[in-house]
Amino acid sequence: MALPEDSAKVMGLSDLCFAYRRVHADSAELFGQAALRLARRLGFRRGEAQACNDLAILRIDRSAYEAADSLLYRSLALRKALGDPAGMAAVYNKLGITRQARFMLEDALEEDLKALAIYEQIGPPAHEATLLNNIAILQFNLNRFTEALATHKRAASIRAGIPDSAGLAASFGNMANVELRLGDTANAVHHYQQAIGYFRAKDMRPELAVSLHNLASIRLEQGRAEEAARGHAEALELRRQLGEPKGIASSLVGLGAARLHQRRFTEAAALLHEGLAMGRVVHARNEAMHALLNLARLHGRSGRADSSLFFQEQYAALKDSVFNEDMSQRLAQAEARFETEKKERQIQAQRASIAELEREGEHRKLWLVTAWGGVAVVLLSALLLLQVQRRRARAQRDAAIIAERQAGLQGVLAAAEKERKRIAGELHDGIGQQVAGLKLNLEMLAAKADSGQPVPQRGLAEALSTLALVGQDVRGLAHALMPRALEEVGLVPAIGEMLERSFNAGSITCRWGHHGMDGRLPPEMETGLYRITQELVQNTLKHAQAKQVNVQLLRNNGHVVLIYEDDGRGLPAQGASTGIGLGNIQERARALNGTFTMANGPLHGILATVRIPLPGPGHSSGMAILQPSNTPHGNIAPHSPGDL
Repeated sequence: MALPEDSAKVMGLSDLCFAYRRVHADSAELFGQAALRLARRLGFRRGEAQACNDLAILRIDRSAYEAADSLLYRSLALRKALGDPAGMAAVYNKLGITRQARFMLEDALEEDLKALAIYEQIGPPAHEATLLNNIAILQFNLNRFTEALATHKRAASIRAGIPDSAGLAASFGNMANVELRLGDTANAVHHYQQAIGYFRAKDMRPELAVSLHNLASIRLEQGRAEEAARGHAEALELRRQLGEPKGIASSLVGLGAARLHQRRFTEAAALLHEGLAMGRVVHARNEAMHALLNLARLHGRSGRADSSLFFQEQYAALKDSVFNEDMSQRLAQAEARFETEKKERQIQAQRASIAELEREGEHRKLWLVTAWGGVAVVLLSALLLLQVQRRRARAQRDAAIIAERQAGLQGVLAAAEKERKRIAGELHDGIGQQVAGLKLNLEMLAAKADSGQPVPQRGLAEALSTLALVGQDVRGLAHALMPRALEEVGLVPAIGEMLERSFNAGSITCRWGHHGMDGRLPPEMETGLYRITQELVQNTLKHAQAKQVNVQLLRNNGHVVLIYEDDGRGLPAQGASTGIGLGNIQERARALNGTFTMANGPLHGILATVRIPLPGPGHSSGMAILQPSNTPHGNIAPHSPGDL
């Protein structure tokens, strides 16, 4: 069964492009290109903008930044024409990513400031705070430390008011990094301690290791070697647990420097040599430089002048190499800026040529208007006839939609009645019979007790066993009506439990994934999506003869999207009945203002997609913000695409 070529299919293909991005990039590319072609054929500009956005993200993942820019500029033009400020802000943010990846930091800052101006107007505050952190990181890397600190403080103020405790702790770490560069050690220590307290309480080990390392480095400079050694030792242990080679090398060198200050030369030498070796393996040049410098100091204090000179020369050579590479990067940045400006000048020249051609075209239009006047009379008559035919076709289509919805409603009612009969049968034949037997058993035991006869322990044990079975059946029936996990912990754990329960004992392998599903959804939406998934699972178990099932649940473009596929027999031949169950899914999706589509998928079984719009403001933009600032490192990393 082929899906209709409409806007819903465009958005469904975009959802698949997003869902397969991390799983299989080539498949994601095919889905994105199909969405783009269909959107252009339909003239569906919002869908074209979304497809360009998704394909640009794939280009960013592959470091094809110029190709990504081309798609992003097209998406930006469409967002502007549609009056979609949130979508425009998301595009500006991604343009900032492509600029920073090419060391065009000024240009990246300019794009992020455009996005910030929009989020300051429309919100939400969380996006504004994240973008402020990104801007502060760029200002830090441009050596604008005073501006970076002020920007981090703005982000921290917003996060404190939301509240966003994890984001606030990250802001404290970033503020401390800047304060160190400004020489404000007291405030840097205070902010590191605040960040450490939160990261330790929440067991955020990567962030805790970074803040411990940075604070220990300050303590060492203050001459508090014992305290510095404790901090570096704890950071080293955390990084060994996490398996972070660069972080391990950094902590080894830091702890080795602390041991050197404590005059524990043998231990310091072992730590510094280990840090140097690991730093060379993972190309951590700053860590290798600090290891060499401290080894030179160690050998000097031990009276080994020749060895000290050897390590000093290695340190100087490595420092020169780092300096030369930094200069090369700056030259590359300048060259990239020059090429960009050159292309912009070429574009301006092309625009001037186009404007001249347009002026010439105006003269040609004057005589064409007269010729087209006669043609217009003929076309008007044809359009009137076409309009009448369209109205008739629309009336027929509306009647068919009404009939389809009536049939769907009747199917839902029939399914509900069938479920009532099933529950009544289970109560009468199962629980009812057990309760009747329990009643007779208790009456017999009561009669014996009343007559003074001893109550047989076996009869009492049988009564208790029957009562336990009744309780188990009642809990099973209650769970079928409303799963406990859905009510208590939410949709994602409930679906995971249901999938494990359905497929664990059989021969079907189930892959279950979810993305962006933090927080609870409205109860009616969680119930509807759970029942839809349950219906699809029952369809697979009863009819598909499948070996593999893939289920994905994600937030994308202001919607919750459920993607379900199996490798079974697929859909029946055209014209064959698909049963009441799929009609129930259609009605449930429609009741939530959503859509349901199903076709034969890439696994040769079914591929079903359910899209439910999220309620409330801030959910319809299709934007996504990157959050590199949640890692308060001393060495700030550039943006990474993340899940956009």
